[in-house]
Amino acid sequence: MNFERLYSKLPDFIKYNRHILNFFLKIPKLLSKFNKKSRMFHSHNQLFELIFLHSDFQFTGTPRNIQLLYIELLRFIDNVCNKYDIDYWLDCGTLLGAVRHGGFIPWDDDIDLGIMREDYNKLIEVLPKEISKYDYLKQECGLSLLRENKENYFKDFKSVYDFEDPKGLLDEAKFLFLQFAWLKPYIKVDFFPKDYVLEEKLDYFKKNYLSTKYELNKRVKQGNKNFDEYMQLKNKKIGFSSEKAKYITDSLDVLQLSDAYIFETDKVFPLTTINFEGYDFKCPKDTDHCLKSLFGPNYMSLPSIIERHNIDLFIKTQFKSKEEMDDKFKKDIEYLKEINDNFE
Repeated sequence: MNFERLYSKLPDFIKYNRHILNFFLKIPKLLSKFNKKSRMFHSHNQLFELIFLHSDFQFTGTPRNIQLLYIELLRFIDNVCNKYDIDYWLDCGTLLGAVRHGGFIPWDDDIDLGIMREDYNKLIEVLPKEISKYDYLKQECGLSLLRENKENYFKDFKSVYDFEDPKGLLDEAKFLFLQFAWLKPYIKVDFFPKDYVLEEKLDYFKKNYLSTKYELNKRVKQGNKNFDEYMQLKNKKIGFSSEKAKYITDSLDVLQLSDAYIFETDKVFPLTTINFEGYDFKCPKDTDHCLKSLFGPNYMSLPSIIERHNIDLFIKTQFKSKEEMDDKFKKDIEYLKEINDNFE
């Protein structure tokens, strides 16, 4: 069940109430706990643990091609960031995969990156310039930063939502934050901007973060508020700061129905590197602290429920045959690899 889609249909005076919103979010968590109590599910999970944690397991075919294309897109982002002295790090499931599996979580099909607001704003300006140096890259990719009425900030680029999806295999939600996609075969990288949180406002922040974020996203996407002005107003009220503080977390323009994951700044910085699929990428200094904050103390064990974005199912609808799809994967992976190996 898509709880966010259901919740979005409620009247504003209900869905912008933080108490109701927080209660609503407990529903999928309770369902998850119920599933964990199933004996059959537990035995299946033990089997998954054996396969995915204690074996050198890797998908083949389309799921692996998706990951290989992602690797080259990530390498391109890494090259751009290194060129302009921009800090970013592997975040969420991508970081978990690097620590637990040395690369992708075997069934994973996306890339998540964290980036502080100052570097995020810099990347917004330089990434399109670097993409535009390569005609085929610009032709094949989408770049999005949604603002009022879901209008794309990048006027000269296709949107990451510029695809046909008659079967509704991808999520209908459109997010405000920076996204970079290869449109066919379709993969998408999410950049999650982070901000500092003032320690003296931490209690207020925890109580009001979710409802404030949800309201900001809705108001801006509906064209009721100007993004820059509304962000400045809400940031000040909730306790975000542009100056270094003890804590950092996802900014208000990240996801909607997800609560705050709060990290200690000194556990994130200075960044270090971690091996991911044979390449070194930036990661937080203390990955254990970050992963416990994100996934709890048992993050090295497999989850009771395995979630996928089903990108492979959508990609198969983009092509007339498997041969055509495989040829396009091969061509695009080789093309990006050539750029990355000779990046200037």
